[in-house]
Amino acid sequence: MLRNYARLFARHLARQKGYAFINVAGLGVGMAAFVIITLFIVGELAYDQHHPHGDQIYQVQLDAAVMEQELITASAPAVMAQAFIDEFPEIIDATRINGPSRLLVANGERRFYEEGYFQADSSVFDFFTLPLVQGEEATALNRPYTILLSEATAQKYFGDVNPVGQTLRIDNRRDYEVTGVFRKDPRNAHFAPDLVASFLSNPRWDDTMWLNNSFMTYVRLAEGADVAALQAKMPAAVQKFVGGEVEQFLGQPLEAARANGFRYDWVLQPLPTLYLHNTADDQIGRAGDIRYVYLLGVIALFVLLIACINFMNLATARATGRAREVGLRKVLGSERPQLVRQFLMESVLTAGLGMGVATGLVVLALPAFNEIADVQLGFAPWVAVAMVGIAVATGLLAGVYPAFVLSRFQPVVVLKGSFARSTKGQWLRSGLVVGQFVISITLIIGTLVVFQQMQFLQDRDLGFAADQVVVLPIETAEGRRSFPTFRSEILTHPNVIDAAASGILPGDHIHNTTGFRSEDMPQDQVMIAAFGEVTDDYVETLGLEIVAGRDFDEAYATDAEGWLLNEAAAREMGYTPEEAVGRRVMRPFGGPDNTDRWGTVVGVLADAHYESLHREIRPVIFGHADQNQFYLPVRVAPEQLTETLAFLEAKWTAFQPGFPFRYYFMDDDFQEQYAQEARLSQVFTLFASLAILIACLGLFGLASFVTTARTKEIGVRKVLGASVTSIVGLLTKEFTLLVGVACVLAFPLGYFAMSRWLDAFAYAVPLSAWVFVGAGMAALLIAWLTVAYQSIRAATADPVRALRYE
Repeated sequence: MLRNYARLFARHLARQKGYAFINVAGLGVGMAAFVIITLFIVGELAYDQHHPHGDQIYQVQLDAAVMEQELITASAPAVMAQAFIDEFPEIIDATRINGPSRLLVANGERRFYEEGYFQADSSVFDFFTLPLVQGEEATALNRPYTILLSEATAQKYFGDVNPVGQTLRIDNRRDYEVTGVFRKDPRNAHFAPDLVASFLSNPRWDDTMWLNNSFMTYVRLAEGADVAALQAKMPAAVQKFVGGEVEQFLGQPLEAARANGFRYDWVLQPLPTLYLHNTADDQIGRAGDIRYVYLLGVIALFVLLIACINFMNLATARATGRAREVGLRKVLGSERPQLVRQFLMESVLTAGLGMGVATGLVVLALPAFNEIADVQLGFAPWVAVAMVGIAVATGLLAGVYPAFVLSRFQPVVVLKGSFARSTKGQWLRSGLVVGQFVISITLIIGTLVVFQQMQFLQDRDLGFAADQVVVLPIETAEGRRSFPTFRSEILTHPNVIDAAASGILPGDHIHNTTGFRSEDMPQDQVMIAAFGEVTDDYVETLGLEIVAGRDFDEAYATDAEGWLLNEAAAREMGYTPEEAVGRRVMRPFGGPDNTDRWGTVVGVLADAHYESLHREIRPVIFGHADQNQFYLPVRVAPEQLTETLAFLEAKWTAFQPGFPFRYYFMDDDFQEQYAQEARLSQVFTLFASLAILIACLGLFGLASFVTTARTKEIGVRKVLGASVTSIVGLLTKEFTLLVGVACVLAFPLGYFAMSRWLDAFAYAVPLSAWVFVGAGMAALLIAWLTVAYQSIRAATADPVRALRYE
């Protein structure tokens, strides 16, 4: 029986080559897109799901609010880990992690900058999958200045020599003993180090200040511990451990501060949720977004659904052609279940051919998709099994309705030819076409909005001049001290316009967020601001605008204790820019030995976007001191850039001996904050285009059947004098109406979806009407172009042949 079904299927394919191509190609492209997106989603959902005690591990996050300023951060104080073990019986272990850091690692002449450097407690092995292939977990990180290497890193520095017991020079400052080599977990994890040094190597490993939030802290709960009950104990723990420092900081007891709107809470975030369901800043690894997973999942279903709709649409459109076949089979004794099985088998076999096409497309497309999405997806064995399941499921889904429709025909009716005059199939096909275009128009709207927002992110005035600024790192304290000499030397080059040193730059380069209080603010109030030390000419180098007061000037000795504020900081303190100049402002614990540091505001800068447009501009304060300066921005002329970089490299060799020259351009670095959105834009456009392509394939096939069914009508109209234009208009009118109905349904859906996506940005483009009009016109144009070939072909055919049709 199955062999007979397969033989009949082959005959139908041979007779209907165009129909077969459209179905197989549509299903193949649809299944390939579905599989690739599914692989991506599975990879995203798998983050941190494999750790042995993952369901018992939580990251401690700080959820704070000061003067209506919200702060959610993954940073915690160094003292927290042991204190929590001692305080809470539910917590059986804790570990601290610091990083990632980019630093120079050297073994003799083998020197490389490494970005995957972390510091961690020896208990890190009980939290993350970090299997040692050399060394002992119990002793690997229990001494200062010891370090673990991944297998690839060990090979890079030591080749085939056993690295255990050898030393590496870190940042030309200190030698670290290699005490182990670990196998890097190929599975997705937000903690994915290349080098792990002992946390005891950090000079602040035993810092006891609770308000100094600088490191990640993870706790492991006892099996069966009540997480909700532990979370309920946190307010009391904050009172016990932080209350004294808060009172010193705000000048009032913690309870009184809470009554006035101050919030300082510790929140336990489950490890498996950190990658996709996390809003805290300062994470140690790559962050995902569950909304993008949902969005891509919907796109995957849309693409596959369009392919299935194509199959159903064309199958029902061909019902007239197969009606006589069904009638004859029933007359000859075939039962309806047999016919259902036959048609379902044909559908599954068609999907099987589509799966073959999809397999080839997936293998060919995965490398390109990996590059676009910045992932490492592979064609694992389970994927092949899943594709077979997808093919069977797709075949059954796409074929079940046509199978029951075709098998339901009555022999007397279909052999008399009356089925051809039925309008039920037409209504079904129209509904399916509308469904296709609802999906297509929604995807077009999404593509246009994502493109608009990306252009907005690139073109918005950021408040500083990021172009032609080369940023060099300052590697050592000696480099900071010798910066004035270095600056004087590089300014001798005609293409070097200006240079400065700073501890804060636009982009992901805000290293310090702390409190400030002006002389006019009550003792119980404090403003949280991003903070960094800068030198003279910083404002000029970055192209910042001074709206009140002046820039730092070495001619004024008092500027060593002065401040520059942005407008947001002035507003938060209750001043206009002009009023802020000359005010005294204090940074608690910012002076020597944790004393308060007072200084005078010398100028106010126009607000600039130091962070991505996901966030509103927050207060920023600049100090003027020769410390904590990590960057050297240099503004250069666009001409002869290669020669200018070579000059900077030559000067760098003397300025920072022992450190290889490295640099980046500020504008490129700032745009890296939107890397996830850029990847989404490319992926969205790619799969939206595939969905539209599949819809066009189906529409082309459907137009062919519609024009064929109206061949005699077209011949009669031409004989009676109808023009080619009027006949083309007649044939396209139906599809134009269907696109209009689809627009009515798709516009609200697209508006809702993209409004939700734009909500993630503090600064976003408005959803303008032209986006929806443009999407509708694009869909209409696509429909016209797809149908035009068949319509014009039918309208220009010889009417004599049309009248002899049938």
